[in-house]
Amino acid sequence: SLVRELLYSGCTKGLYPLARDAVSPADGEPGLGHRAFAAALTGLGGSLCANGPDVVKVRLFAEPKRYSGFLAAAVEISQKEGVVSGLLLRGVSASAPRGAAIAIGEVTTYDHTKATLRVHWPGVDNQSAGGRRKEPFSLHVVTSLITGVVATTVAAPFDTLKSCVMADDGGRYPRGFPDALGKIVREEGVTALFRGWFPAYCRLGPHAILTFPLLEQVRRALGLEYF
Repeated sequence: SLVRELLYSGCTKGLYPLARDAVSPADGEPGLGHRAFAAALTGLGGSLCANGPDVVKVRLFAEPKRYSGFLAAAVEISQKEGVVSGLLLRGVSASAPRGAAIAIGEVTTYDHTKATLRVHWPGVDNQSAGGRRKEPFSLHVVTSLITGVVATTVAAPFDTLKSCVMADDGGRYPRGFPDALGKIVREEGVTALFRGWFPAYCRLGPHAILTFPLLEQVRRALGLEYF
């Protein structure tokens, strides 16, 4: 989980400001579309980088007695199913859209909501000393609370499908994402895609509340603009 999170979050949150600035007009504020496109790019890249550790994590959770640890699981999967097909690309048809979707739900929501609230939020100073914008910590916390709800809702169907595909050895869902989606919807209905929403929020909610305010403070300490 740590390896996967370092790779995925490092790409999505670390590269997002650069991607947003690259796709936005040079003489204007980025719009919702620019923010969503930048988040989708970094989320897609992050999920591709983290796919291998993600497969190992899902297998460890699904069969904890089968593997002695992370490396043992990675080696066995690579030997039996192949490094590329079994590890690097297993379930990527579900994890890549999920990575892009959760990045949009999380990073875009945070960025756009903060920009919207900032106009009316007390304590915001766009012309503080040193030419950098000043933002109160309360703005970051409230925006993170909203972000957690949106990100959980957007990610829920992709989390369900990703877990199903990655836990499979290729026998039940040979085509990956489309097979899993069709089978679950036919047999259990659309609401099954949101199964486990509350446990997911218990993970993503605190994650957003901790991650974004901390990220803002780290960027400020390093002399960078707020996120």
